[in-house]
Amino acid sequence: MHNPPVIQLSHITKRFGNLTALEDVDFDLYEGETHALVGENGAGKSTLMRILAGIYTRDEGEYLLNGKPVNFASPHNALERGIGMIHQELSVMPELSVAENVFLGRQLTNRFGVIDWRRMEDIAHKELTDLGFGTIDVRRPLGKYALGIQQVVEVLRVIVSGARVLIMDEPTSALSPVEIDRLIELIDTLRQGNRSIIYISHFLEEVLRVADRTTVLRDGRKVATLDRANTSIHELVTLILGHEINAMLPPVVEHEAQGHTLLDVEHLTSDVFRDVSFHVLAGEVVGIYGPVGAGHFDLARALFGIYRYDEGAIRVNGQQFPRNFSARYAIKAGLAFATESRRKSLLLDAPNYRNVTLPHLFRIGRLIPQQKQELEVSRPVLQVVGARPADPEYITGQM
Repeated sequence: MHNPPVIQLSHITKRFGNLTALEDVDFDLYEGETHALVGENGAGKSTLMRILAGIYTRDEGEYLLNGKPVNFASPHNALERGIGMIHQELSVMPELSVAENVFLGRQLTNRFGVIDWRRMEDIAHKELTDLGFGTIDVRRPLGKYALGIQQVVEVLRVIVSGARVLIMDEPTSALSPVEIDRLIELIDTLRQGNRSIIYISHFLEEVLRVADRTTVLRDGRKVATLDRANTSIHELVTLILGHEINAMLPPVVEHEAQGHTLLDVEHLTSDVFRDVSFHVLAGEVVGIYGPVGAGHFDLARALFGIYRYDEGAIRVNGQQFPRNFSARYAIKAGLAFATESRRKSLLLDAPNYRNVTLPHLFRIGRLIPQQKQELEVSRPVLQVVGARPADPEYITGQM
């Protein structure tokens, strides 16, 4: 890389109260480059990118954009300077058209101040065609398209806003293999147009496919930056964990589950899945897989009482659930449900203890739960799951 970097971060430190989320981190990005950022949950990846995108301010260090110091006051300020972020949870409006989503919040108007729908549709169609997605109907509601297309539209919205640097936070976490391939093709197209990409992912196979360089963070510190040609998945895993992975894994032992049947599902049928039957034994892990839209997410919701099914039966420990049971009924029967979206399942502005105890307040035994009880219940849970920090009073959305 002979040209100066588009972005250069030096000695970046960020603290939240007594927690140091980033310490003395360096990072740079060149024009036309895809630079991946990897690390365990809590390593500091999202915090670093939020500093880049103007969501957070740094406590220490220098931020250069095209060689000049910058201090962004907001994401809008960063986008005005050409830096846009595509978050893991998309911010599209499914009921609006594709073109309306592309220009969401910055609609074009004619000389009379009236929204120029035709112009927005023409620009959206041209830009999508240039990116290899010319078959998308820009007048169609975006919610009619699969998640992968919705993500393309969100990327285009950032591009049309003038971004030359795109930060992609876990962009493939909910995509099918075909959609992942299309997204990687899109990234290649963006690079050919001299746009720069920062790619955050836990999927190291994808990282090695898409990234020119990869930076590893661990516990808020930069561990290494590696060229694609000079690294491997094994090396990346070792750097992420801080030790050889083989040293922590027990030998693989094939065994057949011998426990009693905890969950029994028979011929479950709805408008999105049909005649599904399986059982889960005590001590057994059962995987349910399918591409986006296959119905497995709705099946999981049906098991928890938040998606209605038309036929079939659900039994837990031999006890058949009533047809229209509630989530509270499922919880009392011993079921738990983790959604695919943090926004749907967490109060991001609330402390950790409230998010841990919220589904189980009736078990604490008071109509108005006492904070002391919630802290006592949540503290060991946070330690067991390895939350960083494992502080019950820490705000969840800042983790």
